[in-house]
Amino acid sequence: MNTLPVGITGFWHISGPTIPQVDKLLIQKVVNVLKNYPNFLKVQLIEQQPDNNFYMIITNSKNESHTIGINTTYPMYCGIKSLSNWQTVEFCDLPPSITTQMPNEFTELKTDFLNEPVKSRHLTALSKAELEQINYWKTEKIGNIIFNKYD
Repeated sequence: MNTLPVGITGFWHISGPTIPQVDKLLIQKVVNVLKNYPNFLKVQLIEQQPDNNFYMIITNSKNESHTIGINTTYPMYCGIKSLSNWQTVEFCDLPPSITTQMPNEFTELKTDFLNEPVKSRHLTALSKAELEQINYWKTEKIGNIIFNKYD
């Protein structure tokens, strides 16, 4: 993905066009698919919070736990290793036990891509409101634009 799509940050100007939103039914579909997978003992959905632009789904199996981040604007997901501070999300690749269960409507974003430094070519389609947030928060990685904790 050379250019990030408009609205990916979740920000827009009220006078501008509205941005798309991932259908809540699609999020519930993911939760239901994962709940029906026999390896997961518990699946928990954490709704988007006012200070971020992503849902989190936490899966627990007998031996491990994984956190999936889903962007609220576009059906893109990633593995979240930690929310290391109030601004930065640390990423990880998810195991096949999760990625093979994800509905086809979703695109997996890998850690290598998410950790790429932000370059001007990535920002050409973004709105003024989004660019202002990226500059204000001094965002350095692609992943922290797509999965941000801007408030």
